[in-house]
Amino acid sequence: MKPEQELKNINKLIRQFESVYRSSSDPYQLDRVGKELKRLKKYREKLESFHVIDSEELLEQQLQDELEDFSYLRNLIEQDKKDEDDPELELLGKELLRFLLYLNFFEKELLTFLSEKRLKLDFKHSIERDSFYHRFSSISRRLKDFKEDAARIDSFEGTHEKEMRQRSFKKRRNLFLDGDRFFRSLVKFSKDLIEDLQEDGLKCLNGNEVMEFDKLEVNKYLEGVKVRDALVKLGDFCREVVLYLNIPQVKTEE
Repeated sequence: MKPEQELKNINKLIRQFESVYRSSSDPYQLDRVGKELKRLKKYREKLESFHVIDSEELLEQQLQDELEDFSYLRNLIEQDKKDEDDPELELLGKELLRFLLYLNFFEKELLTFLSEKRLKLDFKHSIERDSFYHRFSSISRRLKDFKEDAARIDSFEGTHEKEMRQRSFKKRRNLFLDGDRFFRSLVKFSKDLIEDLQEDGLKCLNGNEVMEFDKLEVNKYLEGVKVRDALVKLGDFCREVVLYLNIPQVKTEE
């Protein structure tokens, strides 16, 4: 196996373990996965030191592999163009920064769709629609709180620093968990309304209405799109976010 291919496989394993480490709350699993990550990263460093590898080509291929199933994220990253030494990248880490790209796009282009003006629903689904504003606000507050804590960690020392890092880790994990629940709810919500429109349209009352935005509104993604098609776009976007977060779903026996 060529060194580049072996390195590519190792990077894929590291990403998978990092996903588990990010979402798990099991101390035993965290310890086991943490040790495996340390071993893999050490082996990766050894491999890179023993072989001459085209790092630029490898990074480009790695990015393509990472984003293969994430068309929205790929476009958002291309538009964002953050440098490797960007302070926010160092503060938040790559995974959280990418989740932030999703959140920013959702807030700018899709959140306004979840309003009485844009999406006319029956009483039950109107209540659910309106709840997404409050839930998104809660995630935004969690993110702001996490950023403030992360920015202060270096000002602590010894035991206090360790406690702050543990606290920051828990807040980061909860942020991902809340995001997963939020976007899963939206997947189910949009799917329910799409199925309704394919039948009698008793839940969504303006499926064929075309959305228009005035010049002062920045929303462009859903401009000129029918409500029924906007629901499809909403569902596709939210499914991708859920796929990216990759939070294991624990099944419980009743």
